[in-house]
Amino acid sequence: MWTRKGTILLASGISLILIGMMISNFQFIIIGLTFIAFLSINGWVNGHLDIEINRELSAYNVYKGDKIMVDLTISNKSYKRTQQIEVFDNVPHEMKLHFGINKMKINLGPGQSTKISYYVRCPLRGYYTIGPVSVRYRNAFNLFVNESKIDSRSDVTVFPQVRDIEEALLKSDVPNMYTGATTLKTPGPGMEFYSLREYIPGDSFRSINWKAFARTGELMVNEKTRDAVTDVFVILDVRDVARIGTVLKNSLEMGTIAAASVASHFLKRRDSVSLITYGSKMDYLGPETGDKQNFKILSNLAAVSASGSMPLQAVTNAITSRISRGSPVFIISSLEGDGTTLPAIRSLAGRGHEVIVLSPSSIDLERLVSRIPRLSYEVLKLERQNRLTAISGYGAKVIDWMPDIELSQALMQVKGS
Repeated sequence: MWTRKGTILLASGISLILIGMMISNFQFIIIGLTFIAFLSINGWVNGHLDIEINRELSAYNVYKGDKIMVDLTISNKSYKRTQQIEVFDNVPHEMKLHFGINKMKINLGPGQSTKISYYVRCPLRGYYTIGPVSVRYRNAFNLFVNESKIDSRSDVTVFPQVRDIEEALLKSDVPNMYTGATTLKTPGPGMEFYSLREYIPGDSFRSINWKAFARTGELMVNEKTRDAVTDVFVILDVRDVARIGTVLKNSLEMGTIAAASVASHFLKRRDSVSLITYGSKMDYLGPETGDKQNFKILSNLAAVSASGSMPLQAVTNAITSRISRGSPVFIISSLEGDGTTLPAIRSLAGRGHEVIVLSPSSIDLERLVSRIPRLSYEVLKLERQNRLTAISGYGAKVIDWMPDIELSQALMQVKGS
């Protein structure tokens, strides 16, 4: 590619040749030809480029809003000087430069190295790639410039923020039935007495109830209640309507924060957590415990995007057989544009599940991006309140989550039947 200097030199040479021919001045023609010959010779002499680039990040998995330090090391691997090089590290537009600069002009001697350091902030969750590195280098007389890209890439995962909601749940009536490791009222290995039954060959002699044997003359064994953990199911709405609002504040972003925070809270209490997302399709992550499950949930939430219009009842019908008896169910949805919400929640409550509906207010989110007449807003708000009241009438606990309210504060405002 031509530089400005090379372009001016070429235009000058051609102009001098033409003017010399017009006025029959051979000196102009000779000077013009000299310019053209000089450009032709420089076209064969390219700047030298034999560099190696390595990138290191301070973290590859971060939470929304965190900062990452990027170190880019450029090394000249040859025995020749590189001449002037412009290096530019490509950063996704979703990330913002926080400190430093991601480009530099350098001139490295044989074997020399230099480093570019800068910080980027990650305001949006998702999967991103830093790189490749764009390199521009010039020839000896700065008449031509060559551009290339070095395929050095670093993948970054930005998880949704995880809020501390323990204090909020302790002060509300939402988690009263969640105690971490719980005792299920079914027979199995455990400590608490459940019932007596007849002895079956193979039963442990330690489980024989000798008092019952002395009283009835028949061998009887003690059965214990099975110790297990509670299965908590989190259902997140990622339909197309979840994009209502601004880029940073919408139903989907609020929902991912809530899902990550709820899951993290119960996993810390040794409960088993399952995540279900539905939009254009349903994605099911089975209930498990521990840090590995927390990483899976955060990774799934980092990848979700608003699309589709799958109804909630289709989801509840599909997972009914997978939900263990008595398990609590969190539904995180704006509840907009879905006429199956009431029957779906009624079905879950009818099966004995404790249903908690956390609903970001899409009406108030829409006001962040467009002006809604006050009368229309009041009518829409009344319709939404009637819908939430009807849901609470089926036995669900309903939380109307306003955009300017923190998650912990919203969880304290439970509307129950």
